[in-house]
Amino acid sequence: MNEVLHLQSRAYPVHHDSPPLAMESFHVPGHGELRASAGELKTLVYNPDFTIELDLKEIVTRAITLPGTEIVGCYARILSAGSILVTYALRHEADLRRLDLPDLDALDAQVNHLLREADAPILAAVLAAAAASGLVQGLALRPDLAGSDEGSPVDRQSTRYNCHFVTKSPPWATDPRVPPLSPGPYCRVLLPYTYAWDRDSATPLHDLLTMLEPTDIATAQQSLLVGALLGGRRVLVDLARAGHPTTDVHAFRRFLDGVWSDYHHLDGYRIESTQGPRATYLAARESIGLDNTQERADKLLGYVGSSLLAAASQRTEALDTRLNRVASALAMVAAASFSLDVAVFLLPDVSLGPRIGVVSSLIGLTAAGMAAVFLPIRRVLRSPSRNGGARSVRAVPRQRAASLAARPALEPDESGRPGGPSPHP
Repeated sequence: MNEVLHLQSRAYPVHHDSPPLAMESFHVPGHGELRASAGELKTLVYNPDFTIELDLKEIVTRAITLPGTEIVGCYARILSAGSILVTYALRHEADLRRLDLPDLDALDAQVNHLLREADAPILAAVLAAAAASGLVQGLALRPDLAGSDEGSPVDRQSTRYNCHFVTKSPPWATDPRVPPLSPGPYCRVLLPYTYAWDRDSATPLHDLLTMLEPTDIATAQQSLLVGALLGGRRVLVDLARAGHPTTDVHAFRRFLDGVWSDYHHLDGYRIESTQGPRATYLAARESIGLDNTQERADKLLGYVGSSLLAAASQRTEALDTRLNRVASALAMVAAASFSLDVAVFLLPDVSLGPRIGVVSSLIGLTAAGMAAVFLPIRRVLRSPSRNGGARSVRAVPRQRAASLAARPALEPDESGRPGGPSPHP
């Protein structure tokens, strides 16, 4: 019986500006020392793309136990284009080759849920320690995450993952809902984000990670776009519900600049990789609908940009109105002061009573002018009943109720139930 190696690769969108050379090691509070090494995406043939690789197996296996499953390896690869790939290698006691594709997919989803819940604090601690040590520099999260109290640099909502089953002669057939695709060697697309690889499961893990690079790059791009969609939606919620939006426009713009920069950096994989991985990458893009996600992101973020521009114009208009009122008030105060100076100059020998009267009048005029500037003028709307015979607004519900009471019962709809919609407008 051929053994099956179960691989899960997660892509976390983390925008950063890290140096190409990795440090020797750094300390993770509560987990000890962690060694980092420099690597690269080995399927790129024209221009190398450096990575920072972390072996997390020892840290993970000390804290996580899965019944009936052995964690063979756990690697994190920090890409230079704003993504972190975390890959688990698992072996199960059960014979996965005997499972149907739906059962195999259900098992993968269950294992992924358990791992994500268990390793969330570990990955957050590792990334925070890497940022504190200088290994990862210039972290830029979504503005709503950066302003939260969680303090975790891991955006779990935007995370996407691939599922891989490595075995000789995979017995699972492609789901009929998947369009016909032509991936590269060894690969078979079973479902979106689910692949079978015709390789020996005893292949060294580093070679398998190289084999998975095309599908992982496509998933990393998807996670970047999902993060941008979530950020854009949060901005729209803020604009729709808040009288005074709290969204930092410049911070969100910088975040989107990082998103599109990293996305198109990874998008260069289609012209930088070799022929076999390129075919697998294009098949993975099509199966997960990456181009459709990019179109949705373009539309939503374009609408968000228009809304932010409109909100900024509204705030500018309100600020101009307040500044004009202040300027008008200052002009009135200056005019009153000038009038008082003129009165004192023209009436030097007037008794105290007239002087008090002049000063009181000027102060009253100034106060009245400032009140007229700052207090909104309440316009009394004429009653609808007096305006050209228009009906009263309050009378409409009563008239509507009377008309409904006078109408006959609605005819039954196609299902025979009364109250169905009328076939005619």
